[in-house]
Amino acid sequence: MSSSDQEALDHEQDEQPTEPDRRPSWTRRLAPVILVAGALLAGSVLFKGMPEEREVELRLDDAATVVQLDMTWTDPSSGDSATGDAPIHGSSWHFAAGTAPRAVLTKVRLPDGLYRLEIAVDRTSGRDVTSRSVTLGDASRITFPVR
Repeated sequence: MSSSDQEALDHEQDEQPTEPDRRPSWTRRLAPVILVAGALLAGSVLFKGMPEEREVELRLDDAATVVQLDMTWTDPSSGDSATGDAPIHGSSWHFAAGTAPRAVLTKVRLPDGLYRLEIAVDRTSGRDVTSRSVTLGDASRITFPVR
């Protein structure tokens, strides 16, 4: 066999068609759907932890006696129970006796989740502290009665 015959044989082997893809056609159509679904799932996980602005209304009973109002948000999952939870958001209002409004509106920017809300009210007759668990979700406005 001459070198030209060997070259022709090598060239013939190179020109033979490759074996066609044996995967079913539905798998090629399903791949983009799986990719988009994965991207949506990853996005929902990332955006769930994003803070959202919420309007909080504190309705004061006997507002004429209120001289100070303190609101503190804590995340119970972030702290050590021995040392207490660290506040993540707080607000404070001071009023001259008899001038407090019946409703105080404020905004907080927190992600969805479970929080502990503490509301301290200083009145001309003493101090009241209320603590409650609050789950923030889809609501953009939350109202709390303050006694």
